[in-house]
Amino acid sequence: MKHYLAFWALSLPLLPLALPAQDATPVALVAEEMLTAGKIGEAAAQYEQAARLNANNSVMLYKAAEAYYRVRDYEKAVSCYSEVQQEYERYELAGLRYARSLKQSGRYTEAMEAFKEFARRYKGARKAQIIGVVTNEVKGCEMALEMAQQQVSAVLPAEVNILPAEVNSPENEFAPVPFSDNLLYFSTLAQGRVQLMRSHRKAGTWQAPSPASGLPASVSARYGNGTFSPDGNRFYCTQCDEPSAEERGGNGLRTRCNLFLLRRTADGTWSEPERLRDYINVPNHTATHPFVVTDRGRELLFFASDREGGFGGLDLYVCERPLDSDDLDFSFPQNLGNTVNTAGDEVTPFFDPASQTLWFSSNSHVSLGGLDVFKSVRAAGKWSKPENAGMPVNSPADDFFLVMKKNGGGFFVSNRHFGAKTSTRDEDVFEFFPKEPPVALTGTVLEQGTNQPLSDCMVALYEVDGANRPHLLEVRPSANGTFRFSVAPRSHYRVEVTKEGYETSVAQTDMTENELMVLLERSARFTAKDTTGATFSLADLSPAVPARQASVYRVHLEIQPDFNAQAPRYGAARAFGNIIAEPLPEQGIVRVLLGDFPDAKTANDVAVALRIEGAFPQAFVVKGN
Repeated sequence: MKHYLAFWALSLPLLPLALPAQDATPVALVAEEMLTAGKIGEAAAQYEQAARLNANNSVMLYKAAEAYYRVRDYEKAVSCYSEVQQEYERYELAGLRYARSLKQSGRYTEAMEAFKEFARRYKGARKAQIIGVVTNEVKGCEMALEMAQQQVSAVLPAEVNILPAEVNSPENEFAPVPFSDNLLYFSTLAQGRVQLMRSHRKAGTWQAPSPASGLPASVSARYGNGTFSPDGNRFYCTQCDEPSAEERGGNGLRTRCNLFLLRRTADGTWSEPERLRDYINVPNHTATHPFVVTDRGRELLFFASDREGGFGGLDLYVCERPLDSDDLDFSFPQNLGNTVNTAGDEVTPFFDPASQTLWFSSNSHVSLGGLDVFKSVRAAGKWSKPENAGMPVNSPADDFFLVMKKNGGGFFVSNRHFGAKTSTRDEDVFEFFPKEPPVALTGTVLEQGTNQPLSDCMVALYEVDGANRPHLLEVRPSANGTFRFSVAPRSHYRVEVTKEGYETSVAQTDMTENELMVLLERSARFTAKDTTGATFSLADLSPAVPARQASVYRVHLEIQPDFNAQAPRYGAARAFGNIIAEPLPEQGIVRVLLGDFPDAKTANDVAVALRIEGAFPQAFVVKGN
């Protein structure tokens, strides 16, 4: 996939601009010729050169930005867009492409501001739709900043590595198909067309690939991607129209494709491709990204299609046939529904029948970049809400074509920066390996003496470092006296429980035990009613003690129902002081403060700075004790 869309749900064609006569330089004319010929990346460079030769001509810079965006050179797109702000505001969605270029460059904070600015300035007829799209994108940026602070993904804990240069060329490699632990098939763009390749792993190292043998020439000429049936005797693949050389890749969004079947013959060769029925390959629509698996005596065929009746873009479908059938009569394809499918594009399905888990990629669910990998589980015929696979499988770039190996781990495709790979224009195959997942730290809060569960508590989780210093991670209410946190194995944690009328209690664990029991003892300071109905406490019966004079100041940031120290918005506040989470059990909320400051002026200066920065628009000064 050299580039998969201008705008997924609101796509616009690349807008042609008429060149002023004085700008019709030889370089600009070469750029136009290259664009017409489909050499988009080369055209981008020529447009930029023409702009520089003409005093940074804004029209040429805008054309360069659009072309760079199409070939997914996001850093250069950002550079050119940023110099022609007044130009791109003339065009309805260019500001969105600018913000997405920032996001897919990993510049999440800048991207959030650009998305918001675009939404504020957008004057078109689709304002409500734009606001929805921008809201989704900003959530993706916020999620990326949060995930960057996590040690491991709870959804797909993994370590990733790029396959060696012997496998990954400067062109596109995509659609990995692990035939066995040490044999990998994949697609590559070579000499202007896509070919099916295979590589063997020897002594732990993937070897230089060779073209897959035995496929009919008719397949090789228009091949896109494919998948083997579990028994290895059927090969489902796409046959695609010819796109421009720089837009050939794994997702097929700019290419019209249909699904075909090849059968392995008795002598080990492959039959000529048979086109699947018209109710699968709907005329004038795309069907691509096949994945086939057996489940309960059936062969299931998952694929992506833009056929009518979907939710927008490419949707995921499934059809089936009995295993004892040897023909092409699959059932009518069923859309996986709007829990999985969106107004954008859902592509590259992989289904594990043992866990009934679907892995796929989408550019319209909340993502870290463009296409992200998601997980959904089927139960009682319904798909669960998709979960983002998280880092490191997902990145600011496009991540898709995830497939699992039988013994754990698997492969996926990405155009991300990685090690010596510094370009986002081409796709490469990555391998991922299982990593120890987070575990659950659970517990129950009981009353000392009665051992009865206590409701309406506040539970704080701290991580304890090697110097035995606690670092606050989360604070959350417990309505029924139970709690559950997702934590890393073999780490040290401290749980602190507070409740109105009880002494605060602390429990610690090194995760040799992951289930805690926390006992709370009634406080000597509790309220009650006398015979007249008046409220008093034990402290009221003691001699009055003068209140201690407040000697420090704090900045009130916000009130939350719970507290997560990993939230990215606290990053700006930490530059000024320490985050203080003050549980208020009676109200079931957490007051989040910043401190301590020696005088009111210093605290006020910090509060003003945080209000201007925008993360905490209601920040104000309070006295601390």
